[in-house]
Amino acid sequence: MRLTLKSLELRFRRSVETHDFGNVNFYWGSIGAGKSSIAKLIDYCFGADIQLTPALQLELNSAELRAEVEGQAIAIYRERESSNVAVAWQDGDHALEVLVPARRANGIVVPGTDIEVLSDVLFHLARIPAPRVRKGRRTSEERLERLSFRDLFRFCYIDQDNIDSDFFKLDDEADFARRTKSVDAMRFVLGYHQDRVAQLESDLQQIHERKLAAKAAAEALNKVLEEAGFANPSEIDSRIESIRSRTAAAQAESTAARQSHSSNHAVDRLQAKARTLASNLADLQEMGATVDKRAEDAERHLNELKMLSVRFSRTRAARDVLGAVEFAVCPRCTQDLPSREPALCRVCGQVDVDVPHEHMSDTVVENDLRARVAELQETLSGLRKQRGLIAHQLERVRDEKATTDQALNERMREYDSAFLSQALQYEREITSLEQEAKSLQSYKKLPERLEELLSSADKLQGQETELRESLNRERAKAFKDRTNLQTLEEFFLDCLVRSHFPGITRSDKVSIDAKSFVPEVMPTEAEDFAVTSFANMSSGGMKTIFKSCYAIALHRLAAKTGAALPSLLILDSAMKNVSERENAELFHSFYGMVYELAATELSDTQLLLIDKEFFPVPDGIDLDLRRRHMAPGSLENPPLIPYYKVPPVAPNEGTEA
Repeated sequence: MRLTLKSLELRFRRSVETHDFGNVNFYWGSIGAGKSSIAKLIDYCFGADIQLTPALQLELNSAELRAEVEGQAIAIYRERESSNVAVAWQDGDHALEVLVPARRANGIVVPGTDIEVLSDVLFHLARIPAPRVRKGRRTSEERLERLSFRDLFRFCYIDQDNIDSDFFKLDDEADFARRTKSVDAMRFVLGYHQDRVAQLESDLQQIHERKLAAKAAAEALNKVLEEAGFANPSEIDSRIESIRSRTAAAQAESTAARQSHSSNHAVDRLQAKARTLASNLADLQEMGATVDKRAEDAERHLNELKMLSVRFSRTRAARDVLGAVEFAVCPRCTQDLPSREPALCRVCGQVDVDVPHEHMSDTVVENDLRARVAELQETLSGLRKQRGLIAHQLERVRDEKATTDQALNERMREYDSAFLSQALQYEREITSLEQEAKSLQSYKKLPERLEELLSSADKLQGQETELRESLNRERAKAFKDRTNLQTLEEFFLDCLVRSHFPGITRSDKVSIDAKSFVPEVMPTEAEDFAVTSFANMSSGGMKTIFKSCYAIALHRLAAKTGAALPSLLILDSAMKNVSERENAELFHSFYGMVYELAATELSDTQLLLIDKEFFPVPDGIDLDLRRRHMAPGSLENPPLIPYYKVPPVAPNEGTEA
């Protein structure tokens, strides 16, 4: 994945600072200048959580990262302490700007795509499908889940806090989920997800979903039959026999009516029934209108709350920005403002009241709004369900009334004798009962359909088992291909030797476990030898170089094979525990190797190097290096927040270096 950073715009309370990036960037300087914060804020824009430094807690409002993904420009804007990011990009002739969750998906946000979170946007712009990895490997409910951009970015951003404390989560025994994701990311980069494996995984996923759908349909059909009292065919037969008995009774009453010449006319009963149905129809229509009105009010209130959330966020941000501004002139006409009492606003002259909701944090307000939105959504869902039930009842009553009205019209036209009219009514009742019996006959097919669904689920279960066995065989074949893994071992050893890593020579051998991807370095000819790994290093400085060399080797492999690893490598404090004076050779050798690779194999990989000291590009290496020296309180080499704790300059005095 070709990923190139263009600029990082940071909005502080008193200024807006923009950092432009080249292909190779070096930030160096004193402690507390904000060097590592640049990398953390880049990571923050890509969806990470962040622990703000005291300076950023006081001054930072938002960050905006501009980059290119496979040549496609993208802007990522994230407000401070927000769980969402605003992403803008160009899709053909259309400019898109969407608000997406930084980490946790909450449904599709761009219709017609699979975009749910920021990670999906990046894969979408890179024109590659989101990688899928297996979940539930130790259970029968194995499934595929997407591998996120964050899982790959762990090998692109080596942060200062963890550069000497873990090995890309590959050795994290305490957090099985994170370790599994790191292993999945390594498999993806090394090409273990072959086309055949991916196809089988996709087929297995489809079969598994079809099996679950068949089981769900069978359960739903069984529940409907039980609620209707048709749990088995014998119950349906019993209902049919009951209807036949009622039909026979109606036939007997019809015959008796013809013989007895009853004076009761069927028109009277039909009129009474029509009046009752008309009353029921009016009641249902009134109920439907009432529910529609309540649903409309709830939806309007829900939209108002959503807009209120947006307005609250914007108003708060504007208040934070303008709260620190001291107006000397009118912002409208630029005339000097008159002097006012301290308790009055300098601009409008009104009493300066406290900021509303000052006792409440943004998080409390947002949580309250989110809870209210959830309540309204639940209410709206219930109203819609109730409206559906009313509509169903309304349709049934309307059909029954139409049938009654038609029968009444026919009876009014005929208006035969009383006994004949009553006999005809019995005959229509008989016809209705016969139709009901026919309907019940069709119900007898439902238990048969239930058996078919259960049989289909069992068949799909067998297919799923066969596919899983085939997939396991293909995965075993994929793991036997160690070509890329051997290349990674060679690149890693090369990086360690060129960095003059203590105790490592060309005659040593690197072995990377194909399951954990944790490397070990060992001599090839010694009879008794000790294995060197990240876990048994006592020196923090050796751990930082060891881990950095592994990341560089992985990016060399990605550059060679075209793997979808983001072409960005951020090394924060590779010399964290290394003295540039006591270990000058290691310091120079490491950065010399980085510069050589940046000019050759990694020329398409963007590098951000952050350290306490600067190492210039050696002679003979053609490399365009963009560097910046940062020092707290310096005007010549300003820190991340230029105005933060800068001592005032006395009149007629030069600036402090």
